[in-house]
Amino acid sequence: MSQDKKTRGRRPVVSTNRPVIVFLLKCLAFWGIALWAVSRFPSVERAGIQMTLHTVDWAFRVLGQQTTRIGTSLGALGTSVEIVSDCSPHMPFLIFAAVVLAFPSTWRQRLLGLAFGAIVIHVFNTIRIMTLVAVLAWKEAWFDFAHVYLWQTGTILIVFATFALWIRTLAPRPKPA
Repeated sequence: MSQDKKTRGRRPVVSTNRPVIVFLLKCLAFWGIALWAVSRFPSVERAGIQMTLHTVDWAFRVLGQQTTRIGTSLGALGTSVEIVSDCSPHMPFLIFAAVVLAFPSTWRQRLLGLAFGAIVIHVFNTIRIMTLVAVLAWKEAWFDFAHVYLWQTGTILIVFATFALWIRTLAPRPKPA
């Protein structure tokens, strides 16, 4: 069998995957710009830390828990944690923003997706930190597992799930017969 008969009717791999490749390249470009901006402007990280501190402090107080703040340390439930850059939701949000901006959609849809993602990721992060404080206060031996494995995996999953939910809003809905 000649080579022509084997490949007849098949499209080249590059042309069939072109939209995916373009999407991935755009994701990398947006992510690169985000990393450059965060590294160039340390105020972004400081703002993320402060926003996280304020939100977690507020949430504990809403639940009737007394808190203390000294610098970037937050005390609650008889223990304290240091809120550092990795504790804030800005990097997971920037990953989310890169894929939303790279995805083919209208700018209105993208802006709504970014707003939705910011809220979901920030609320998730607040719950994550509050849970970690509770774990530290009540079962310190579980803290490293919860912090390093459970919640970091959860963060990846929430970014993915939020993106998937946003994509579902873009899909045309079947019209009733």
